[in-house]
Amino acid sequence: MNKVLKKYLPKKILPRLLLIFLLPLIFTQCLLVFFFYDRHWEKIITRFSNIAINQINLIRNEYKINGLERAKEIANKLNIELLIVKEKALIREKNTFLKKKIETNIKDRVGKDTFLIFGQNVIKVFIRDKENYVLMKFPKKYLLSETPIILFLWIISISLILSLIAFLFLRIQIRAIQRLAKSAEEFGEGKNVKKFKPEGAMEIRQAGATFMKMRRRINNYISQRTNFLTGISHDLGTVLTRIKLGLELISNQNETTQIKNDIKTMEMFLKEYLDYSEKIKKKKFSKINILQLLNEVITSSKSLEKKTSIFCNSKINFNTNKNYLYRVIFNLVENASKFGKSINIKVKKKLKLLTIEIEDDGPGIPDYDKNNIFKPFYKIDSSRNINKGGSGLGLSIANELIKKLHGKIKLRDSKTKGSIFSIILTET
Repeated sequence: MNKVLKKYLPKKILPRLLLIFLLPLIFTQCLLVFFFYDRHWEKIITRFSNIAINQINLIRNEYKINGLERAKEIANKLNIELLIVKEKALIREKNTFLKKKIETNIKDRVGKDTFLIFGQNVIKVFIRDKENYVLMKFPKKYLLSETPIILFLWIISISLILSLIAFLFLRIQIRAIQRLAKSAEEFGEGKNVKKFKPEGAMEIRQAGATFMKMRRRINNYISQRTNFLTGISHDLGTVLTRIKLGLELISNQNETTQIKNDIKTMEMFLKEYLDYSEKIKKKKFSKINILQLLNEVITSSKSLEKKTSIFCNSKINFNTNKNYLYRVIFNLVENASKFGKSINIKVKKKLKLLTIEIEDDGPGIPDYDKNNIFKPFYKIDSSRNINKGGSGLGLSIANELIKKLHGKIKLRDSKTKGSIFSIILTET
């Protein structure tokens, strides 16, 4: 039962709130109309019908006893027009429920040979008299009251106005929730949250204020962590510099070769730690040529230049931050060069969407590692060999930078072997 209800119930909060508001309102109105008709309207119709029946019987009896002229005098005093019409085909419209009720009441007391035609301002009552019909024209207000109709229209109008007001107020509350959700999503993606002001109902304001407190605490925590990491990296860099100076003073340099290699590895790690701990700020965007940028990335390393092939139109230009995109591409290409013998870079631009695919022919990335490779310090190499596996920060830095460029990095398996990292950017 619950599954069936969930299937047909609206998913968004605004339609749900409107449903919660409208269902009781519609149900109450239906009950009001039913009981009003049952207790009040039907009594009014019955009372009006009885009065009209007494007048009809009075005029009909007077017509039978004293003739047409005397009956017309009485009818005129009652504001009723009396006529004798010959039998002919009379056009009758289909009556509504209330009109049928009136006609049934009159037939029950006047006779079965009676029928009614409801006009715009008058109600015609036809009574068979041998070959002719006795026609009595009643003012419509004698049998039908317009007060209930006015009441129903009033109820519907007020309900529509109240529903519109409720919708406007509910939309304001929903807008406050949507802004809170958008700010939380931007903060979760590492973007700079725009000025956010709690608004709406007290509970929504409380949730917004709590979000702002949480954001400040997380920012303070990240700032402390990055400052701590920066401090350690600088201190270790100073110690390593002293060790390098000491090694240079040793006469037998052959014995220090391995130690120098280890120091270079540690310096590489320290550089990545400093890069990761550096606060990434959004910089100004400018128009750059993508092919030229890719050539700069590849020519920065002889090993990359030998392995990499570029497939890019020379006319592709894009509005972005050159330094950030350079660093993202370099980190991804460098990561691909560790595991593959050849690298293919393909660039496509469609309208304002730029896609840069970096494909390698390496062993590929296992499925259980795909969700973790962008985490800081995560290494696919299970051996944790520091001379081979790297620090595990290259992809993390690339992922943080791409968010600042309003883009994302996607990973999928190559059709042949290896992996494909796709950089997707939207021009602003």
